[in-house]
Amino acid sequence: LPDSVVVVLPDLYPPNKGFPHRTPDEMRAGVMLRFAEAGAQKGLRDIDSLSSRFHVFCFKHEMEVLLLAARERLAEYLNCAKFVPDWTARAEDQNHDDPPSRVVERWFRTCGRRYDKVTDARAILTGADYRALADHCDQCFKPFVEFLESCGPAA
Repeated sequence: LPDSVVVVLPDLYPPNKGFPHRTPDEMRAGVMLRFAEAGAQKGLRDIDSLSSRFHVFCFKHEMEVLLLAARERLAEYLNCAKFVPDWTARAEDQNHDDPPSRVVERWFRTCGRRYDKVTDARAILTGADYRALADHCDQCFKPFVEFLESCGPAA
């Protein structure tokens, strides 16, 4: 469809998987290059037009960054007296050696639970204010949110 838009939101972590990348800009460039290569292989002539409707954002470092940004909801969900957040206040400033998923898994273990990415993440993020999460994750998640908001309401 000529009005269609595609948004890709991969995890930045682990670094260099699929193609060399360690930063959000390298991730976006690598995905766009792969998109252009796939279009060329299919013989598409209007790749520039298609590229203008193909938008790449990424989680820095992975989706669990949102759980770190929602620290109050995470604390409430874990309901654990031992829970004292020990990660970087700016959730997106975690490093590749201690990505958000490992931090979340560690806190679940500390609280005597096992982290289930699908069930637990959904339960924690349900009802969370996406704008507040975007403010806490202003490097990568906020541009994604702003893009979605700029698209206006669905028809």
